[in-house]
Amino acid sequence: MDAKKGWLEKREFARIKDVLKIAYYPVDDALGSISNSPDYKNTTIDMLKNVQHRGSLINAITEDISQGGLSILSEEPLKKGQKVIIDLFVCSIQKPVKLFAEVCYVENNVKGASNYRAGLKIISLSKSDLERIQNHILNLKHRL
Repeated sequence: MDAKKGWLEKREFARIKDVLKIAYYPVDDALGSISNSPDYKNTTIDMLKNVQHRGSLINAITEDISQGGLSILSEEPLKKGQKVIIDLFVCSIQKPVKLFAEVCYVENNVKGASNYRAGLKIISLSKSDLERIQNHILNLKHRL
């Protein structure tokens, strides 16, 4: 748990610092409504692969990662509640991890190279991609 100005932040999964490249794009309201259905956690990531997105992918980097979410640094603004599809590039993994996430918070004017920091909650990903993330996090912890 992280102490922050007099309150304790509770997280289901421990975060670990890790800088990874990501490419993401916002999804429209129709796809975003998947998360409002009672079985959204059972949405297969294969469904998301077939979604046509408008515009180009936005590149960013992670600040930290966990099994349940990630913090990213981006030059592009995000909005709280916005849904995004992310390709997460992990060095030890050949194919990118594809996940569906929701923006939980956004901070503007972040010091450093990026203008925005956003916390994202993972909504859906395949079991094999979840295992790949878990293995990556375990490897990082063992290196510390």
